[in-house]
Amino acid sequence: MGKGTKRKLGSTEDVEIFNSSSINGSQDDKSYGGSSKDNRSEINNDIYQYSQVIQLEHAVTKFMESYKRIINLSPNLKGYQTALENQDKIPLQVLPAFGRYKLKMAAELKSLEELKKIKLFDDLARYEDTYKEDDIKPILKDITEKDVESLSNAKFDPSVEYLESDEEDETLGGDDDSLSSSKVKWPPKLPEIKDPSIRAKVFIHKSTIKDKLYLKESEMINAHNERLEFLGDSVLNTIMTMIIYNKFPTFTEGQLSKLRMNLVSNERIKSWTYLYNFDKKLKTNFDLGNDKSHFQNGKQKLYADVFEAYIGGLIEDDPKHNMPKVRKWLTKLSKPIINEVMQKDVSLETTENIDLNAKRQLYSIIGYAALNLHYEPVKRPTRDDPISIVECRIDDGTVLGVGKGRNVKIAGLCAAQNVLRNKSLIEKYSQLRASIPRKESVLKSDTSQPKKKRKIKNTNEAESKNIKLNANGEFVIE
Repeated sequence: MGKGTKRKLGSTEDVEIFNSSSINGSQDDKSYGGSSKDNRSEINNDIYQYSQVIQLEHAVTKFMESYKRIINLSPNLKGYQTALENQDKIPLQVLPAFGRYKLKMAAELKSLEELKKIKLFDDLARYEDTYKEDDIKPILKDITEKDVESLSNAKFDPSVEYLESDEEDETLGGDDDSLSSSKVKWPPKLPEIKDPSIRAKVFIHKSTIKDKLYLKESEMINAHNERLEFLGDSVLNTIMTMIIYNKFPTFTEGQLSKLRMNLVSNERIKSWTYLYNFDKKLKTNFDLGNDKSHFQNGKQKLYADVFEAYIGGLIEDDPKHNMPKVRKWLTKLSKPIINEVMQKDVSLETTENIDLNAKRQLYSIIGYAALNLHYEPVKRPTRDDPISIVECRIDDGTVLGVGKGRNVKIAGLCAAQNVLRNKSLIEKYSQLRASIPRKESVLKSDTSQPKKKRKIKNTNEAESKNIKLNANGEFVIE
């Protein structure tokens, strides 16, 4: 191919990046965007890769198709509001959708379309007709020459991941030890019990009171931390339930219960007691440091109780102001535990991070019939080990990726996602797919075995006679 020859854009054979003449456009466009020979020589050939281009074109196509489908299907905002005001007339299976944002967003987009207030989508709708192969100037009117000059020439980095904000913290507001700060303080700041009598009662075990015979029964009951522990236990369970219920909207009841057990177990709460040195403040009439003490078996529960008593003390001290503080404190305290459990326990994985189109996307990039891309379950879940393992394989048995999940379907999608993350592997097989002529990309029939012939009755008789159509439209043999 000559130096000045341009390949046809969109050709499956055009694996390389376009040459300098096709990138820079015609002589008239050289001044646009401040481009020069020096700038052109610095263009990074890694800006576009073959597999990346396939995914980009697919995404743009689906983007426009989805927008047109939204405009065709959705009522405008007035229709949406009318539906909300008459929910008794809406089918029951449709009602849950009104609790999500998508129907309202679609209605607002439809309204802006009807009001002719979406200029961007008007330009997008005409983009294909306006596009010229040799013109590098932007078609979208909101992009100016100065905008282009200010853009960086950085290539796409698929390894970059964006952190999600902590929804619980945003809901409750920030303070000086917020998780959003650049340096997270650990452990989270302990909310203060201001009433000294309540604060003291938190750390008094009932064993120190039972021999005080001069106290009335009502006085004895309110002299130790047992009632505070009862209150704190309920508050702790409720708040932990609220945290995981809101954080994991797609979890089943079983998954939520299993995760909550990890957060409110005696072992977990005891570790938080040690974290804040509550164990050193606890007053009992027996030696907790004596391993031979008959209280050793209940020691774990004893330390868990004092943590729950502290929560109860906060609520008794100032329920109105301390409940939000307790919720925010426990949200921060439980966050690393939730992350740890989620990573270790596959049965608790959420489907929010699973691309349900991963298999289809992988096949669209590297798949062809002769490659025989398929998914092989190598382990199915059992009661003792509720984990499925699926391998993504090709025709010769090569394993491209492995996925784990709580069932075979999720494990297969995870396997496809893991293959998609392997940039070098995707590039290798997408190049292989592009290099194979279409007529050879289909499965060829197996010629090693003789084909079975269909048996035809009266073959010899049929060959010696003629088949004709009679006047009644029937076939007859003469």
